[in-house]
Amino acid sequence: MKAAEEPILIEVLTRLNEYGPDDLFVCCASFEERCVTSVQRMSPNFRARYSIIFVIEEPRHEELVEVNLAKIQAILSRKTAEGLFVIRCQREDPVDGIGQLKSIWHRCKPKDSEEPFITVDISGFTKVYLLGLMHYLVAEANLGLPRMIHTTQSYSPTRLTQGVQQISTVTNYFGNISLEKDNVLVLFLGFEPERALSVWKQFNPTRTIALITAPRDSNLEYLKYAEKNNEYLLSQPSVEVRQAPADNPWAVRNILESIYDEVKTTYNMVIGPFGTKPQVVGVFLFWLEHPKVQIVYSFPQEYTKSYLNRRPGQTYLLPLSLSSK
Repeated sequence: MKAAEEPILIEVLTRLNEYGPDDLFVCCASFEERCVTSVQRMSPNFRARYSIIFVIEEPRHEELVEVNLAKIQAILSRKTAEGLFVIRCQREDPVDGIGQLKSIWHRCKPKDSEEPFITVDISGFTKVYLLGLMHYLVAEANLGLPRMIHTTQSYSPTRLTQGVQQISTVTNYFGNISLEKDNVLVLFLGFEPERALSVWKQFNPTRTIALITAPRDSNLEYLKYAEKNNEYLLSQPSVEVRQAPADNPWAVRNILESIYDEVKTTYNMVIGPFGTKPQVVGVFLFWLEHPKVQIVYSFPQEYTKSYLNRRPGQTYLLPLSLSSK
């Protein structure tokens, strides 16, 4: 297919395999309404041999999660030819969910690992689960990059989470940190200032590069809110501010590559992904080429009610390289 440098709007989701059903469709049922959107946009002839629905526990929003799960199951049961799997897992423990995936992989893996037909809808996943899933499919199962789609949301700028429960290095992304070098911390900033700030304080980096999300529609209200939200961190003398696109993983990968070229001889590079989910995919693309980089994460204590007021937006095919499918 032709090269894609920007996200491509998807109004109808078609299958990748023109000769039969795709190998696999993967998504996540969450309390967010947008998690249902991609399956609702499947074409009449969309088919997959297997489908996998992750369900990440959210005790405070359990009823909403179950409603959305039922909607996704109802559609995928008609679109799935051989097997529909539901993986229920703990929010703070991605190893749990990926472990369950590994246990069923012999039943649902693609027939041809050299040319798999896989679509992953990242909309409902948490960022840390997304990193775990991508590591398994690409780095462990060696399937190459799947087609990845993402449904945006429309909402008023507001804090998305409250509090910090735990700070840790993401499993499989420990990197190779040299004690002879100082750390440069690259933080993707959005509407979760406490989580980003907690990582900055814990790592106490010599240098920090803050990447503020630039919305696709050039909405200055979002940009100003993100800057206001993170004003304490951004005011620190060791913090440099740059911009990164909200929904272009390949462009994010290139931004990180340019930063790496600046710092690789004198700093360890540590990344904290607290922006958008497509940006997390961009972080993964960069990590694939530079596995010595470390990725860190802080888990929130709770999600704010603002999540419940968000409405599904448009669905995009994400560019993963200049030759993305």
